[in-house]
This record gives sequence, structure tokens and C-alpha cells, in this order.
Amino acid sequence: MSDAYSYPLLVELEENNFTKIQMKLLKYFNSKKSGGGDCEVDYQSGSRTAVLRFRTEQDQKNVLGKELHQIQLGTAVLKMTVRFPPDEKTAAAPAPLKQEVPSDNVTKTSEVQAEAKGRDDVAAEETSTSAVLGKVPEDMSLEVLEMLVENIIKGMKSPSASFTLEIIHGISSVVVTFKTGKESTDFVARCPQNKMFTNKGFSVRPLELTRQVAIEDIQKFEKDYLYLYFEKAGGDVESVLLNEGEQFVITFKDSQAVQKVVKKKHHIQQEEFRVYPFYSSLGAVLYGKDRPCLKLPAAISEPTDDAVWRYLNDHKSALETIHSDLAKHFCSVKHEGSVVILRPVPSILGQKDAKAIIKKWKSTVGSAFAQAMSKFKSLKFQPDSDVLEECLQNIGQILQNKDVTLAHDKASGALSVVGFVDDVNKLEQSLRKTINKIEGRVQREKATKTDVIKVSRSIFHLLRQDGLLDKLLHLYPDLKLAFPEDSPDLNVTGLRDEIFEADKVIREAKYSLKRINLEMDKSVLDLLRLEEQDELTKVLLTSDGINAAFEISEKRVELLAFSDRDLTNAEDHLKKLMMSQNISVEDSSVLETPAWQDLVRQLQDANSKSCRRLQVLCTGEHVVVSGHKSDVTRVSNELEYFLTQNAKVEESVDVKPNTIIEYIKKCKTSSLDQVKGKVTVSFRNEAICLNGSRVDVKHCKTLVENLVQSLSFERVNITKPGVKKFFQDKETMYVASLLTDTGCLVQLVDETGGGQAGLAQIPGPKPVNKFQTSDGVKIAVCKADLCSYPVDAVVNSSNGQLQHNGGLGAALLNSAGPQLQVECDKIINQRGLLKPGDCVITDAGGRLRCKKIIHAIGPVFDPSAPKKSQAQLKRAVKGSLDLAERHGCITVALPTISRTQGFGLDLCALTIIKAVKEHCDEKYDENTLKEIHLVNSDDAAVQAMERAVKSEFGNSVVTLPVASPRLTHARSTQSDPNCLGQVTTIEGLNITLTKGNIENATTEVIVNTTSEDLELKKGAVSNAILLAAGPKLQQLINAQDARGSFGEVIVTDGCRLKTKKVFHAIAPQWDKGQGGTETILTAIFKDCLDKAEDTSLTSIALPAVGTGNLGFPRDLVASSMLSEISAFSMKKPKHLKEVVIVLYPGDAKTIQAFRDRFDKEFPSASGGPAPTGSPQNTGQQGPFSNVNSSTGMHETKMGGVTIQVVTGDITKETSEVIVNSSNDSFSLKSGVSKAILEAAGPAVEGECQRLGALPNPGMIMTDPGNLSCKKILHVIGQSDPGKIRAVVTNALDMCVKNTYASVSLPAIGTGQGNVQARQVADAFFDAVIDVLSKNTRGSLKTIRIVIFQAKMLNEFQSSMQHRAQSAASKPSDKDGGLWKRLTSFFVGGTAAKPHKEREENFVIKPVACDPACFHICGDTQANVASAKQWLNVQITKDQSTTAIKDTAILSFSDVDHQQIIKIQKALGVSIMIEGKKDQVELTIEGFSNGVLKATEEIYIMIKKVKEDDDLKRYVDIISKLADWQYQQQGLQYQSFDPKTNVQLEQAMQNQLTDVKVNVQGQDYTVTLPNGPATNKKGDTLQIKRIDKLKDAVPALWDAMPPNTTCVAVPIQAGTPEYTEVLNLFQASCKQTVIKIERIQNPMFWKSIQIKKRDIEQRNGHPNNERRLFHGTTETTVDIINQNGFNRVYAGKNAAAYGNGTYFAVNANYSAQDTYSKPNPKGEKCMYLCQVLTGDYALGQQNMIEPPVKINKAPQRYDSVVDRMANPSMFIIFHDVQAYPEYLITFK
Repeated sequence: MSDAYSYPLLVELEENNFTKIQMKLLKYFNSKKSGGGDCEVDYQSGSRTAVLRFRTEQDQKNVLGKELHQIQLGTAVLKMTVRFPPDEKTAAAPAPLKQEVPSDNVTKTSEVQAEAKGRDDVAAEETSTSAVLGKVPEDMSLEVLEMLVENIIKGMKSPSASFTLEIIHGISSVVVTFKTGKESTDFVARCPQNKMFTNKGFSVRPLELTRQVAIEDIQKFEKDYLYLYFEKAGGDVESVLLNEGEQFVITFKDSQAVQKVVKKKHHIQQEEFRVYPFYSSLGAVLYGKDRPCLKLPAAISEPTDDAVWRYLNDHKSALETIHSDLAKHFCSVKHEGSVVILRPVPSILGQKDAKAIIKKWKSTVGSAFAQAMSKFKSLKFQPDSDVLEECLQNIGQILQNKDVTLAHDKASGALSVVGFVDDVNKLEQSLRKTINKIEGRVQREKATKTDVIKVSRSIFHLLRQDGLLDKLLHLYPDLKLAFPEDSPDLNVTGLRDEIFEADKVIREAKYSLKRINLEMDKSVLDLLRLEEQDELTKVLLTSDGINAAFEISEKRVELLAFSDRDLTNAEDHLKKLMMSQNISVEDSSVLETPAWQDLVRQLQDANSKSCRRLQVLCTGEHVVVSGHKSDVTRVSNELEYFLTQNAKVEESVDVKPNTIIEYIKKCKTSSLDQVKGKVTVSFRNEAICLNGSRVDVKHCKTLVENLVQSLSFERVNITKPGVKKFFQDKETMYVASLLTDTGCLVQLVDETGGGQAGLAQIPGPKPVNKFQTSDGVKIAVCKADLCSYPVDAVVNSSNGQLQHNGGLGAALLNSAGPQLQVECDKIINQRGLLKPGDCVITDAGGRLRCKKIIHAIGPVFDPSAPKKSQAQLKRAVKGSLDLAERHGCITVALPTISRTQGFGLDLCALTIIKAVKEHCDEKYDENTLKEIHLVNSDDAAVQAMERAVKSEFGNSVVTLPVASPRLTHARSTQSDPNCLGQVTTIEGLNITLTKGNIENATTEVIVNTTSEDLELKKGAVSNAILLAAGPKLQQLINAQDARGSFGEVIVTDGCRLKTKKVFHAIAPQWDKGQGGTETILTAIFKDCLDKAEDTSLTSIALPAVGTGNLGFPRDLVASSMLSEISAFSMKKPKHLKEVVIVLYPGDAKTIQAFRDRFDKEFPSASGGPAPTGSPQNTGQQGPFSNVNSSTGMHETKMGGVTIQVVTGDITKETSEVIVNSSNDSFSLKSGVSKAILEAAGPAVEGECQRLGALPNPGMIMTDPGNLSCKKILHVIGQSDPGKIRAVVTNALDMCVKNTYASVSLPAIGTGQGNVQARQVADAFFDAVIDVLSKNTRGSLKTIRIVIFQAKMLNEFQSSMQHRAQSAASKPSDKDGGLWKRLTSFFVGGTAAKPHKEREENFVIKPVACDPACFHICGDTQANVASAKQWLNVQITKDQSTTAIKDTAILSFSDVDHQQIIKIQKALGVSIMIEGKKDQVELTIEGFSNGVLKATEEIYIMIKKVKEDDDLKRYVDIISKLADWQYQQQGLQYQSFDPKTNVQLEQAMQNQLTDVKVNVQGQDYTVTLPNGPATNKKGDTLQIKRIDKLKDAVPALWDAMPPNTTCVAVPIQAGTPEYTEVLNLFQASCKQTVIKIERIQNPMFWKSIQIKKRDIEQRNGHPNNERRLFHGTTETTVDIINQNGFNRVYAGKNAAAYGNGTYFAVNANYSAQDTYSKPNPKGEKCMYLCQVLTGDYALGQQNMIEPPVKINKAPQRYDSVVDRMANPSMFIIFHDVQAYPEYLITFK
């Protein structure tokens, strides 16, 4: 039979750990699943290969063609590979010997029969009784098969042959067994002939004779036992094996043995067992009729996952797979509820190994089901409800096109993913990750926040390059970092901790960055600041591979990087890439032209891209181009070419006088039209400037010169008074008329000043701060214009070519004139170009106020070499100062050199100040420069200089009081307490009288007096000057080889003095008028003044020459000196503008003599600079505040210190220190010293004796003893005013040093010293000023000067007033209030002393007027003459004269006469006063307008005099009304001073409850009306008022109720009083009277009585009172009763005749509703009044006071009326002129 299986294949197994698989292999390769068919299997257990042999070649090919072969072995799968055996690959397959007979290939019967004989050649003669039907469907029933066999065997020879059928399950075969072999052979032969057999595709073969039997129930047997048993029972046994069906298979060597043992019954150990034939080709046992009866096993249930089962239901193929897999194990599957029921199928019973199958069915099926279900998996998730929907959506997207199902259990919220295990496993990680991601994201979203981290994009990019971002994202993958479009900062989104850590990491990374300030030109840095730093980093650094970033702020541009190398690379890269270039501008005006601006704009636009911007900055003197190097170089060349080509030049044509220029400007500009548009013609003072191209300017200059030569000019002087003022008032009109009528330009000019009239003197600039070094050099910081700065030399910050094209240089050139440039060009031609740090000097000239200009070449600041630039600047400064010294300059002014050349302002200022300090230190004590001024015109530079001086000099300088530079030494008494007087002459000479030491003067020259032998040590003044100047001064004198004759003046340098020169005058001894010494002295004064003018000095200081040892009378010296100064002034000096007379402070007599003569020589002089404004501008300022006077005391203040002069007893003083004036042993027992020692007690006297015996400085301090002070300071009394001043100064210094707050001093020297009170007062107050000026913040707060003799009080007041901030204000015609006038009257403010007594006949001449100078310019001389005639006509026509006769002129005070002088100067009039006996006439001459204004001013003064007289009368009236008195404890009552008496009386009249008054220097509050008066200490004074008019109220008045000031008393009807009032009312008004009340107000009644007396006295008649009516409203009754009529409400009802209070003659007028307004009851009110109408005039609308009486000005009428004839109403303007006598209520 083996030859029938001729088509072999080799099977290679994937694994070899399976046992008992041979039967599995046989079943598989016999099945359709493998594609095979009938075959044999050779397999050794444990081998990796098996050999198949197929019966047909087709089966072989089918199996070989299938790629994948696998067998399910329990839960495992055995995979196999099929190929030809090695020896079969190339050899052709051998033709089979025998083949299975298929239905479609019937062979010869003999061949079939031969096949049926069997496979064993040894038993070839034996024939098998069985045949095998193959390829039989498993579902074909046994009945059909029986019918098929029966059909086939119908035609057999033994048609009744019986057969049995035995189905071999698993291999689709059926064994048909016949009784004989022949029947079997016939059957095989006939099968192919059967149609059904053929149609079904069955196969048939004879069943081989087997040599094998099988035994079941193997547990009963052992293998060896069976071997021996069957060896005995059957024959030779070849083998005994246990097959897969758990059967023992015994193989015999001979098939006959099988027949033998099958037929026998077998017993082992008395137990029968059956033996059945076993066929290896079938792999089964044939039972025949003995097949055992089997039962189906019980069904089993398995729990299942609902989700999986739902999946299976949705995936039929998968479910079918399970059913198919279970069907292999004869099992059906059904799902019920939550379990699956597994039931056996009946076909199990028909299996060849059914018994074994049934036996293992439960476990096999369970395993198979588990294996089948294990192919599927349910993956469950339980996400949070808030992410469920998103999980469903995302998982659904993931599972798209995946062979899995997503199930959602809505009840539990669970999600299940079901599918094949591999599919699910592949998805599980991603699904879990997705859900976790969603849940994590949602949780993050809840906890996530977004914060801003301050880091720029560029820095972040730098950090990112260093791996920062990767580091952060590695730590925090979900962290989000981004820069929003509209934000410069980084937004970080994440959890709080993540953000915090990120911020920390970024900050640490930022801080770890190295950084440097980018050191480049400022303009480049400014350009970089214009860009966005992140974009700048990207374009300039990152794009070129530079690992650095910009950080840009307002103050700096920084580079950041991780290493120094990167920073260096970045900086080097930028310096190579960027640059700036300075272009010097020859003509800065070019920068303003549209062409220039268009060019700059075009170049900037063309060369500017993102972060590659080009910038062109114009600074006036320079153009700075900044940007990329290539762009800068190209653009700079183009710009420089443009500037050079378009530069303009300026030339000027000097034209004098300036009137010619003005005439050309007004009338002749058309002559220059031919150069219009080419040359700019500008007209300046005495010059015509031409601006344009050089060719055009030259041509234009010729035209101008020819034009000037063609004009006519004449100067005309007119000496009439007021001509200047007349012309100035209508100058515009007159000039226009003259120009129209005569064709000439006429100008009024000031010949003395060289300019036009009315132009003020240019004031000296005021320093912001001023310092002084230890060797006396003054350093001033000033804001001013250097072109007008009054110093010897000005430093100009210039360039190497000395071309003054812009800035300060151009301004100096403009003022100096073109000669300056010519001189500079000569220097360049001689020396060549100058280098930075060089300096040269030239003359100034022109309109400059300096003498020299020093041109310093300031360096351009180099950022790469800053120290070099600073050294060059220092060299320029120090060189300038040295040049100034070498050329004899004493004062020099420096600007901020090089400030516009790249130097920072603070660095520039500090470098200059360092150079100044080095110069001062190097020249210490030898410095001839006395003042160094640091001058700038802008605040920033001034402040920088001030900071630099304070920083560099520190405490080595002394801060000086700020004063103007040495243009003028005129100072106000407020700033200089030593100033005794000042005046400015008409010619402009400033004259100052001052106290001080001549050696300290700061004028340009001082005058010294010396003897004939020229020994400077002789004489106080000369010796003081020598000590201050140093010994070199004597050497200079000796070197002069002078003769030493009287009157000679020797000139030397000032050496160490603060002056340039010293004039040494050799003065003679006074010959008492017997010789010519007076003439010599006068000549000395004249010679000194002339020498100063001739040597171009601007200021001189003179001492009181000859008043010392030379013995000249003081008044003679003062008169002679001041006369010569006045005469010198009249010469109109050009240079000398300041004369200072310096008087020694200790020489009181000389001071007095000079003061008296100064006041006489210059009556308009004051304690400050002479006033130059209108008459109102007369204010003077002193060190003291305004003086306040009260009973027994005068008080003023200096700073925070109160200074009081009081009368009283010094022993009663409560100051902390009391000063005692004693003798040199401090034992004086007379005068004030006696009173103090006796009051203090013997202990103090003993202490004085003890301390007086010890060495002392002229004063001792003791305990107070019984006095109320803390200490007594005993000083040595003096009788010389100078020494008195020294004593007081020392005493006050002692108080300041010991921090005492108050001191009381007696009037030292006025007792036994017999010194005049005024001299003592001056000495005292000078000492006070000296001490307080040095100690502005000391402890001393109160200084009291206690005078025992009250008569001296006025002298002290006068001296105090002289130093006070008082001012003679303009008289006013308005009443400033009674109290104000009273204060002025008593204190001495405006009510100055009357002028000193004059002779019976006198004349006060007018002030000499200045001639008016006119400049006339015209085309022809005839026109000029016509203009002169026009002027004379106009001036003559408008002249007028006014004469005023008023005896009040005789009462004019000195202040009034000073005011008249000012009026003459201000209004241009002449005023002469002529007195003859009792008559006086004041004549005013001048132009009409000036005369009119002067007349008004004089009348105002007359009015003021009369008002003062009225005021005196008012005080007298008050004194007659009441006398207020006070009583100190233990003393008698004494009257208050008149001022306080008026104050108290007015307070009582105004019904005040209390009022403050001053009694003996202390403030008291007086309780009215009966006192007491109480001060702050609680001290009281008893007060009483003596009523001198106590019986003045009408007798018919009722008694006043207590504590009432006013009462309305009803009048009984029918009484005479009632009838009188009623009749007056009803005379004109018939309305019903309801009641009449008498108004009783005693104070008001007395006031009107006083006013009545005043009016009667003034008018000279008693007819001044009328009874008139006044209608009012009910609401105002109480107010009128209490306070009278208030004119504040004037005009409320009607004001046709003035804004006063109206009273009617007839009651019917006042009864009108307009005036007497009815109340709700219809009742009205009207007053019957006593009105002081006095003298009256006709009223007018808007009148606020009565008019002035004709010929009695300034006296006015008392009231006005509506008509002069039979007036019906009167109007008063003073409330006290009407008393509301009766109140009438009517209907």
C-alpha cells in the first residue's frame, strides 16, 4: 500500500514541544482545510519535521500551494512550513504505482482488483473485505450512505451481499465492510460507475490489511504486559505503542496475527477486554457491530463580558469563528443573560474516538471556549464625568477604521473597547494615554494659569539657544511659553508651581548672563534706541551668528551673552558694523533750508531699512551721521559737499549814527532791490549786515556804501524842559508826520549813553552762586550772555581753524565785528591749524564788554579714549587761565568748552572745574586772577557747573553772598547793611557811600595815601593795604623811582589785593587853610579819577583821604571829594562807571560828615540804588523790617531776630542776659552799673571783684543774683562810637556763642560818656547788623535796648528807621483806612517830617534838565532843515505853565521835596517853588501833558498834607472825647499814647469785646469797656476810660438798660416830642402813623457829635445839620439802629446823584413803596434823621464822594444835592454823618 502514497512532502514544525501530534497531522492534511487529501504521516515524537505522502499529485500540489498551515492544539497554535523533501526538489516526481480510483478516472478492473489485493506484498494473495469511501461530507447521514452502497452493489454477482458501514469521523471517510474480499473488490470496481458517487466526487479504495490492533481501557494494562500477552496470543509483536486516542496499538509482524487475536476473547486478571483492528491509514479503530454506545456530555455555562458578547453579535464573522472553533469540539454556543451555554452536538457520538472525545469534552470545550474568547478582549475605562464626552469623541476618532467596538454604559459611565486581543492590545496604550491625557489636560486646565515673565524676545532667544526651553519642556512638557503679538513679554501657561519654577529658571538664566554697556558714540546709541531691541538683536547679531542680545533702556544700551568672548565678539562686530561721523557746519542756517531738509529726508529714507536705519542729527555746529559704516561714509560725503556749497558769509557796513540806518530801513530799501533774494540785508545798531553768497555780498556792500554817502544828516540839541518826555509820548505820531511832511527821519537819542533815549543801563548779570578760595580767588557760577558779560577776558570754545561760524564764536564775532575774524586768520596763517588743548588770545573790541577773547580749542570727546579727551580739555582751560594772567586780566569768564563736541554735560563741567582747581592750587598765593566766572546761558549747564564746583572744591571754598559781577558796586541797604547811600548821576556814574575797609574793596583800582618817603607802613590806611597786598607792593613802589612830591599819584599793580591797580597819592598835612593843601587834596581826587578813566578802568574806591593823621577837616574832605566826583561825572566818562567812597566803620564823625554832605550834594540819593522809574517806584530796602511803634517802644526785625528799643528800668528785664556798662575793674557804682549791682545783690558784686582781678578780654559774665535773667554780662563802657560798636559786637557775639536766646543792653555811652544819642544808636544797630549778618541761624532771637531817658527814644527810632525796609509810597487820594493812616502818622511811614524851616523869602529852583538830542536824516540838506523847523514849531506850540498857590505847600516835608524832584525827572517838567512871607507859589513849566500830570501829582501831595492835618485834628477830637488810661501795679494811672487812645476808642465804638494794644513793648489784650489788660504772662493792667462827653446825650433820653448799646423807646402819643415828630411827618405825608420810637445809641450819637464839631470847625459856621427823612424796610431796622446807615448798599434803589446814602426833605418822597417797602400787614418804616449836610454841591451819577471845593483843594464838600436851589434830597458819603433819631411806623 505504501506505493500508493507516492507524493511526499516535508513538513517543518515551528516548535517541537508538542506531544502526540501525529494523529493531528494526519487529520489536518486529510482535511479540506489543508487543501490535501488521503495521505500518510511519518513522525517521530520530539522531531521538528514530519513526512507526508499523498496518494494523488493534486493533493500534494494543493498543500504545497497554501502559504500558511497551522493546527490548533488546545490554546496553542502549531505553525508549519511545507516543502519538497531535499531529494525531491529537482527530481521529477515518480509515477505512482497505484492510484486511488477517482470517480472521473476509471481504470481497468484488473488494476482496481490488483489494488484491492492489499498493500503488503507478503500477503498479496489475501484480500481485504473492506473498502474506504473518501471525501464523504461530514453531514451526510448514515441512511444516505447505506442507500448509496446498496445502489452500487446492485449489479454485483452477489447482490444480496451484506455490508456494514462505519463512519470514520475527522477524515471524511466511510469504511464499507463486506463478508468476502471479492465483494469488497467488486464494490471498489463498481463505485466509479455510480452516478451519485461520481457527482459527489467521492473516492474509493480497498482498505489495507492491517497488522495492528487497538485496546481501550488502557488504565488496566501495562505496555510490557501487553507485549508479552499478544506475543503469546497472536504471534510476533513488532511494537506496543500508546496512540493519541489513549489506546494501546499493538503491531504484529504478520497481518494473520491480527485476524487471530480479533476473533478471540481476551481476559486479563479475569477481566475481559476487547481487541479491535487498527488501521494507520484511517488513524482509527474499526469496531464493526461492537461499537460502544455513548451519551452526550452535560452542557456547561461560562460567564461572559456583556461588552464582548455585544461585540460578537455586531461582528458576525468573529462570532462565527467562535462557533466554528467550538464546533470542532462538537459544541454549540448560545448566549443567555450574562453567561454562555456550551452544549455538545450529537455528531460527537459518531466520531471514531467519540469515547475519548466525550471523556475530555468538558475540559476540551472549556479550554476551547476560553481559547476562543481569549481572542477577544474588553478594555474598560471609567473616565470622570466632565471628560466623558471628550473621551467618547477622541476614542471614537481613534477607533475609526479599527476592527473594534466602543461601548458606553450610560448607567455607570463606563467605556469599553472590545475586539480581538491583538487589536485591543495594540490600542490599549494609546487609549489609556488619550484618556489620561484628557483627564490630565482638564485637571491642568482647572489648575492652569497664565503669567507674564519679564523677558524680551531677544534675550529669550538667547536663553533658548543655550537650551533653556528644552530644559523647561523636559521638566514640564505641558508648559506653554509664547510671546503674544501685542506684548513684549513672555506669556507662560501652566500650573502655578511650573510657572514659578519656569520664572525662577528664566530669571537665574537671565542673571547668569554677562552684560556690558555698549561703548559707542552717543549718536549711534541713540540710533539703536529708536529700534525695537528684539528685532535689532535678530538683524544685527543673530543673523550674523553672534550669540548675544541687546537690552536697551533710556539711559544705556547693553549687550548680553553667556560668555565674555561672545560679548567681545558682539561689541567688536557692532563697532565694525556701525559708526557715526561728525561734519563741521560752516553755516548753521543751511540746516534750516528746505533743500537741506529734503536732502536729509531723502538720504534717510533711501538708506533706512528695518534695523538698518540711518540717522542725521543737526546740532547747530555739527551734523552727526549715524548708521551702518558703508551708509555713513557715503552719506557723510554727500552732506558735507552740500554744506560746503551752500555756506553763506556775512559782512557788515559800519554806519554811524544809527539814525541813518533807520532812515535807510524805512525809506531806501528799494535801492537794494537788485540784490533781493540773493542777499539778506539786516539792519543792526550802527551796522548793516549782509548775508548771502560771497559774490552777491560783495556787490551789495558797494551799493550800501554808496547809498550811505548820498544821504544828509544833522544833530540838533534842544534844552527846553520836558522836550524828551513830550517827544517820547507821541514819538510814533511825530516821527510819522515828519517823515511824511519833510521826508526826514527824526530820532530822539541819548548822547551820553550812545543810544536812544529811554534805554536803561544794562544791568550786570547776577551770579547763581559765588564761592571764594582760601587765597581769595572768587569763583562765580552765572547764567548770562558772554557777549555782554563784564569781565577782562572771555574764553571762546573754538575750532582748530579759528572760524567762528556758529554758536558762541559766531555771537562773539557778531558783537566784536569782522576785525576779530581778520585777527584770527592772521594767527592761523602764522601758526597753522591749532590742536585740541591749544589756546590763543586776541583783542575783543566792538560791542563786547570784555577786553580780550581767549580762543580755546576744545577736543572732540573720544569714547574709546576718554582720559585723553579729558586731559586735552583740562589743558585748554588751564592754558586759557594762564593766558589771561599773562595779559594782565583780573577777571575771566569760561563757558562749558567742548560741551557740543560729544562731552556729557556733567563730565564736561567736572573736567573744567578740576582744571580751575588745579590752576588755583598751582598758583596759590601768587594768583593774579581774582575772579573766575563760569558763565552759561542755559539752566542745565549752570546747574551742572554749580554741582561740579561744590563737588570738587567741597569745604575748601567759602560761599559768598550773591551779587552782580563788577559792573557796578551799587547795592541796596537790604543786601549790604554798610551802605550809607547811593546815587546814579544823570551821566550814568554810580556813586556809593559805604562803611568798610579799603583793603577789601573789589573795584578795579583803590586809592591809597602815603607819605613823602613812600613808606607804606606809615599811616593806618597805607599799612592796612600793604598787609593785604604783600611786600611786593612796596617793591613796586620803590621800583617807580618817584620823586615823592605832594600831589603825585603813583600807579602799581594790586598784587594780592582784589583789585587790578593801586593809586598811591602823596597827600600833605592840613595847613589849617593857610596854604595850598586844600588845592593839592582836590587835585589828588581829580587826578585819580582822570587816571582811572584814561587807563580804561571801570571802578575806583577812595578812602576819606586826609581825615586821619593829616588833620584835614572831615566836612572839607567830604565836600571836596564829592564836588570833584560830580564834576568828573559831568565830563560823561566812557570807561569809569563806578565810584565807591569807603569810610572806616569806627570813625563815626567822618561817617556823619560824609553822610551829611552826600545828602546835600545828592538830594535824590537813597540807601539803595537811585530810582530810575516813575514817582511811584521809590522803595528802599534795608536789613531791618518796617519799624512798628507803640507806647514806649519801637520794634523791628532782622531775619528771625526781634530788635526792640524800650524805655524803662533795665533791672526789671527778663531776658536771659542783661548787659552792664562798667569800668575796667567792673566795680563802677554809678549810673546803670550802680542800679544793676544793687538790684543783683552783694554776691554779684563780689563775683565781679574776683573775676575783674583775673585776666579777661574786656568783659566778664556772672550769675544773675536777684535779677530775673540767667546771666549778667559786664562790659567796659566807652565814649567813642566806634569803640561802643565794638563793645556791643563782642557782647552779642558772646550771647550767640553761648546760645542765649535774648539779651537786654543799656544805651552805653549816653550817660557819663556824653555821646550823642544818634551816634550811640548808629553804633548799636551797626553792631547788631554785623553780628546777625554772620550768624543768620544763631540761637539769639530777641535784642532789647533799654533807655532810661525817654527823650532819647526818638533818636534810636530814627536810626532804626534809617536801616528799615521803609518806603515813601506814592500819595493817594483814596482813604486807606483810618487805622492805616493813624499808624503811618504815628510810626512815621508816609507822614514824613516837614521840610526844615526856610527863610521868609525863598526860592527852590527846578532840577536842571538834560538837553534833548535829535538825529535828523534825509535825502537832501533842504529836507533836513525843514525837519528842524517843524520840530521847533511843535515844541514851542505845546509849551505851557501852571501856577499853584496854596499855603499847604509850606508844609511839604523832605520826602515831598524828593518827590517833586522825581516828578520833574519822570514827567519832563520844571517845578520852582517861590515863597514870600506867608504866600507861596509853585510854578510848573513844560509841555501841556506833563504839566497837567505834574499838577495832578502836586494836588495829590497838597491833599495828603491837608489830610494829615485833618488827621491831627481827628486825634485831637478823639482826645477831647475820651482819655484811655492804664495803671501798673503800685503806680498811678497814666494815659495811653494818642495812637493807642484812638485805637481803644474806635474799638469801643465798633462794639468790640476786646482789642490788642502794645504797652512798653509788650502785647496786651484789653477787655472792653472796663478792662483789665492782660499779656501772655498773665500780668494785668487796670484800664479806665474818662468820658469827656459823658453828658452829651439828649436830656430827654430814657436811661439805658444795663449791658445794652442801643434801644428803641416808644414815644407816648400826645407828648410834645411825639407831636413834633408827627407834625414834621404830616407836613408832606398824610398817611396814618401807627407808632413813633426814639432810637437811643449813645456811642453812635457821640460819634456824630464829634463829626459835627469837625465839620463846624472846618466850615467855619454852625449851619451844618438838617432833619431829613429816610425810607427803609422792616428787615433793616435793627441793623440801622445798631450800626447806622451803610453806604455799601448805595445805589440799591436809586443813585442818580452819587453812590451815597439818600435823605429826603419831605416825608412823602421817602414814603413811596420804592423806598419804604410795606410788610405783609401793609405797615411801612421811615426814619427822621439828624444829617450833617454841611456845605453841599450838586451831585452826579456814579459819584463816590463829594467834589473838591473850589480854591480849597483838597478839601471836599460834605454832601451833594439833587439841585442847588431849594434841594429836595441830600446825599452823604460818610456813614457817621447821619443819626437815625426817630423811627416812624405808618400805613
